[in-house]
Amino acid sequence: MNIVYGVSGEGLGHVFEAIEIIRRLRREGHSVKVLTYGDRALNSLSAFDPTRIEGVHLHFNHSGMSLVSTVIKNLRIVPFYLRNWRRLKRELQAFRPDLFLTAYEPFSMVASHCMGKPLISMDNQNELLHIEAPPGTNMFAFRLARLATRICTHGAAVYIVKSFDKPKNGGDRVRFVSPIIQDEIRRLTPTAGGHVLVYLTKPNPGLVEILKTMDETFYVYCNNRVGDDGNVSYRVQGATYLQDLSGCKAIVATTGFSLIADSIYLKKPYFGAPLRKQFEQTHNAHFLVQSGFGEYSETITKAELERFFADLPRYAKRLSTYDLDPAEQEETLLAIIREMAVKNGTPYAGSEALAADS
Repeated sequence: MNIVYGVSGEGLGHVFEAIEIIRRLRREGHSVKVLTYGDRALNSLSAFDPTRIEGVHLHFNHSGMSLVSTVIKNLRIVPFYLRNWRRLKRELQAFRPDLFLTAYEPFSMVASHCMGKPLISMDNQNELLHIEAPPGTNMFAFRLARLATRICTHGAAVYIVKSFDKPKNGGDRVRFVSPIIQDEIRRLTPTAGGHVLVYLTKPNPGLVEILKTMDETFYVYCNNRVGDDGNVSYRVQGATYLQDLSGCKAIVATTGFSLIADSIYLKKPYFGAPLRKQFEQTHNAHFLVQSGFGEYSETITKAELERFFADLPRYAKRLSTYDLDPAEQEETLLAIIREMAVKNGTPYAGSEALAADS
């Protein structure tokens, strides 16, 4: 089948997942056309010759995500699509797509409906439509996240929803699955070393100052900074990251879904520093506490971190009992595609067609 895959370029969680999914789809004999936005996403997916589009980037100020700045700074999307809609539509028509796959990327959703092709949505954000807001939730942020999710994934034939809890009330079109784990993560042999991995998607100077006062060694990945400052070693994403992730005794990080999934798979206790006013991050942070896999705080103190480090054996014990199937998401996707191919009478080549691609 010919599959158009729209990948969100906000953060890299969807991007790293897409790399695994595209490789598997090609091994199964499918042709995949990738749409994404943002330089980091385009560079990471460059092996698949992605088409550049435009999409929403979140913007933050000192108090958290700023809705006003996010709206204003993303107005550039409108003139881009006014100028490029016909070109993009011709490009998609030339590809002759059988279905569209969206990873929280709305242009592919719109294009699928305009071209009358089925859409599969695959993300973790749709879980928000099937849960109640936890106590203390900022209800405006919760409702805004739900609204954005409905818009970005409107009208999908099937929703593949990555979830740690897997709610039971999804309905016929919803499949709750464990998140995919990249092959390079699956190949790691984790050990409990002497350092703590710190991963921050936005600078957090207050947290770093606290870390510098503690009797721990921290490897900090943030904003491409490099160098040592006492017990804090700044590093950039690259060859050392997987080694540092595999060998750390714990993680302190913003609460993106993909890193939490990796931490669970590798059995690493996690202290979350969720980005404020971004409900998805708050929801993930609540899960860490409810599951017993870690803690979180929006205003981290030294005392909170000290309690967390003192309790690492308790978190590790809880993690040892959780079974995460790293292949469930991709196997569910492939099964749905096979069902659609049979239903629509579309040829399905099978895994031998592109064996040389693997």
